[in-house]
Amino acid sequence: MKTCNPGEEFYFKMPNEQIIGKAANIKEFIDLIHTLPAESLYYHQTNKHFSPWISHIGEKTKAKKISLMKAVTTENIRMKLLKILL
Repeated sequence: MKTCNPGEEFYFKMPNEQIIGKAANIKEFIDLIHTLPAESLYYHQTNKHFSPWISHIGEKTKAKKISLMKAVTTENIRMKLLKILL
């Protein structure tokens, strides 16, 4: 499992830019997906923030699948992300 260098972590934010979590590897990322507010997950997915970082840490297949996710809503975002990441 690749851990990114300091300063390259994924910072989860709310739509108002408030930082609510940080992940340095895929395990930390998945752990946070389980618990963070759906609004944050939706914000990042609709702004295409997840795929580049996931690709950067070496999970290129998962990054591609996330970039192609369709019909994402705040109600289903967590389930769709976890289905790809786990």
